[in-house]
Order: sequence, then C-alpha cells, then structure tokens
Amino acid sequence: CAFITHLGACIDDKTPLLRSNDALNREGLRLLKNIKVGTSTKAIHSFLGWEQEFFVIKASLYKKRPDLVNCGRTLVGRLPARNQQGELNYFAPPPTEVNTLMFHVQKIMLKLGVAMAVLHNEVACAQHEMSPIYCHSTFSADNNVLFMEVLEKEAEKMGLHALLHEKPFAGINGSGKHNNWSVGTDTGMNFFYPGKTDEARILFATAIACLAYGLCQHNEVVRCCVATAGNDHRLGAQEAPPAIISLYPGTRFEAHVDAIIQGGPLLGYKAEKSTADPKASAAMPAVCGVEDRNRTAPFPFCGNRFEFRAVGSSQNCSFPIAVCNTIMASGMACLSGLIEGGMSHRDAVAKMFKENRHVIFTGNGYSSEWPVEAKKRGLPNLHNTPLALATFNSDKAKKLFKDMGIFTPEEC
Repeated sequence: CAFITHLGACIDDKTPLLRSNDALNREGLRLLKNIKVGTSTKAIHSFLGWEQEFFVIKASLYKKRPDLVNCGRTLVGRLPARNQQGELNYFAPPPTEVNTLMFHVQKIMLKLGVAMAVLHNEVACAQHEMSPIYCHSTFSADNNVLFMEVLEKEAEKMGLHALLHEKPFAGINGSGKHNNWSVGTDTGMNFFYPGKTDEARILFATAIACLAYGLCQHNEVVRCCVATAGNDHRLGAQEAPPAIISLYPGTRFEAHVDAIIQGGPLLGYKAEKSTADPKASAAMPAVCGVEDRNRTAPFPFCGNRFEFRAVGSSQNCSFPIAVCNTIMASGMACLSGLIEGGMSHRDAVAKMFKENRHVIFTGNGYSSEWPVEAKKRGLPNLHNTPLALATFNSDKAKKLFKDMGIFTPEEC
C-alpha cells in the first residue's frame, strides 16, 4: 500500500520505495540492453535483508528511568566499570528470558509469513539481534516495521522492554539496522555478485561503476537518509560507520578499478575465497569471504551484496533503500547515456570510475586521518542531522529525484 494525497503527492515512506524500484527497473533494463548482457531479462528488482539490533531490559528497571522512558536513552549515570570488555557476551547463549522472547517472536513472525532465520546476542551486554531471510525490498521493509511492533508488544507481556533507540547507553555499542542490499534480475543475475562467468564479472564491474557514481555524485542525499537525532549519537565508533559516506568494494577490487582506469579490461577480477590459517595442528584453516568486510565503512561489499551499515535501529528501511535504488538508477542512466553517445562499454566504465574514484576508500574509517583525507577528496563530513538535512532540498537533490521519478520538487 501507499499513502498519497488526493492530488497524488507522496506523504509516506513506502511510496518513494515503490517509485525507486520502478526507476531501478527502467534504467537497469536500459543498461543491460546497452552492454548486451542478460538480454532476456524482463524485470529488475532490489532485495533487502535487514539485521535488527536492540536492547532488552526488565520493564521494572526501565520504568524507574524517566530519561529512558521519555528519550529512549540514558542522559545521566555512570559508565560501565569495564565498558564492554566482557564481549564474550557475543558468543554466549542469550539469557533465558530473552531467548524465550526471541523464539516467541520468531514463532509469531513465521505465522505472519516472515521467516526470522537469525537470533543471537550482540556485542554489548543486553544487546541482541534478529534477522529474516533475504527477500524483495518492498516486502522486507514492511516486514521490519511489523517485526519491531511484535517485538515491543511481546517483550511487554513478559515484563521486559525492548529498546530500539540507536544509542540507549553511553560507552557501549549502539544499535544499527544494517541493510544488506542487492539488485537482481528475474532470470537470476545478481549485479553485485562477481560470478563464475565472463558475463557475470563484466556486469559486476559495470554495476560497481554505477554505484560509485551514485555515492559520489549524490553523497549528501545518502547521508540524509540515515540522519536522525538518535543516529547522531551512534555514528563514528563501536562498529558504527562514520558520517562520511564512502564505498568499500574491497582492496582487491580497488586495485582492479585502478587497472581499468589505466586502460585495462573490465575482466580480470575473480571472486576467489581464501583461508585464514591459525597455524595450529588442532585447528583447521577458516574459510574467508571474497573480500574483508570493513566494519568501519558505511557501504562495504559482502560477497554478493552491499551492506548499508549506517542505517539506525529505529528507522524504517523504506527510505534508505529508496535512496540506494535511486542513486543506483542514476548511475545506470549516466552509463547508458555515455554508451548511447558512442563510447565503448569499457571506456564508459573507466570514465565513471576515474571521475568518482575518490569515493572509494578501503582504509580505517575510525582513524583521525580519514576526515582530513576525506576533505581533500571533496567528500562532505555532515556529522550531525541539522548539517545533513540542510542539503536535502538542494537543487541537485531535487533534480536527482525528479529525473528518477521519485519526488516532485514540491514533495522534496
């Protein structure tokens, strides 16, 4: 469903997501036709798998804290004696009451048609996470809103309280809602999976060029979609990415990007998993991912998707994913325009990588050097919500949304 005015103006979070899926489908089909890949494709979709983090405390203790009740976070109090040095909590079994709550929520969600595949402790004490099976972004965003409502209601019945604020306690991890996002065709092709065929690898390199364009040219819009007062307390430390939006495709693919810019072919990057050897006879080597997942990055590559780590735990997924779809569609449109203008596929991708190379960063996002380097690169550091939202109704943002059919200038 969608909520619009009598004149058709958007007044909800869902409508932009629906419109963005149309833009992604339109520009994606146009791009596939231009690069002569997946020519039998009839539809393109975006997919989402969210990781919902939350804290669970006893309701009796919650009610004794006016700051938690009214603000969702503590305003006064002592820091934990050892901060979160007891991070074995992540690997320990959940407390009995919380375990019962999560299994009960899982059962209810399954009756509602949502399979919650993951439930476990998170890093901070009393922090936990539940995640569903990956599905179409439209359904997944709805499922998350439903999940948050079910979680809070069922916790209350058990004398517990679920905290969905991004930073309810100082000195320990805050809660995010990592949005694992990908783009795929009705024939099973994944734009963000390097694959085992030349066609899949060419599509992957092409897709990353489009994404780099979107993140670079519309950096402020991406920051805006995760700008909330709660998230301001979370971003920049303890597993949350910094407010500077950059793209982490992995160090090996970064080298491939530089090779393409220097005149190399689109082919050459292979998704080869490696192993980490513990160098002990009693332990076998552990299988690693295609690229290391950088937890200090807002947009890291995760093998067959990108993880938008900056999304806050209380947010509706609809708008962040609508923005991801929109900037991707914008990149696709730009690349199609270059090819339709007579440029070769390879040269068009190389041009886009060269012009947007500065948004790719594979270093430590928590380092003191990164904000300085980001400023040199021309990447904005909108470190709080007022700074971010001031850019949302800019002429550039309005043009993006108008061109992609997401918002009219009046709706912005």
